[in-house]
Amino acid sequence: MDNHSVYANEELESWTERSGLLDQEAYHIKKYIQDHGRLIEAGTGGGRISLEINKAFKDLDIVAFDFVAEMIHAAKTKSDKINFMVLDATDLSVFQDATFDHAIYLQQIVSLVPEEKIFDVLNEAYRVLKKDGVILFSFLYYQGRKINTPLSVMVNIIRTMRGQQWRRQSLPWLKLGGKINWKFFGKGQATTYWFEEEEIRKILERIGFKIVEIKKDNMLYMVCTK
Repeated sequence: MDNHSVYANEELESWTERSGLLDQEAYHIKKYIQDHGRLIEAGTGGGRISLEINKAFKDLDIVAFDFVAEMIHAAKTKSDKINFMVLDATDLSVFQDATFDHAIYLQQIVSLVPEEKIFDVLNEAYRVLKKDGVILFSFLYYQGRKINTPLSVMVNIIRTMRGQQWRRQSLPWLKLGGKINWKFFGKGQATTYWFEEEEIRKILERIGFKIVEIKKDNMLYMVCTK
């Protein structure tokens, strides 16, 4: 099982039916997004965030993508003013360099890609953003969930017993489709990556992003410019 399978099946209904903005999302969008130019949203799901942005910013040209075709099909039924596309965040080659004035990488999309492809996703985000463009990120935050450390120890002891690599911050889903994932400790589970603040800060700065603001609750929010 991988995260594409999770979102195309167990999580599909939940993510296509969501609406409105979380408080942190509303705060960051109101503060940093301006009503001009082009905006791209990665991991749009059923279009929740882009639909709200479109209501508030009438002059923005919005492109929103997801790697799950079923999500995009649902999003397209909600608006014909947003260009919804099926794309993978690791490969945005359909767009030229410096295409977008704003980018939205909320809904923890970077935490959902395979660990070895995280740098590629962030590098592509940097490439398609214009100079001085603004990008909003949210990440699953390792210190934001108290049970992560004991869960990680248990999961990784089992991995070691199977002869697998110890991956401290890659953890299986606790719930799938709103229900407890009883196969949490099973082999072949989809995983999400839980970042530490200093770790992701260094990666972003290595790519070339300038960090403007950081906020933490149970998630880690970062605002960057190029």
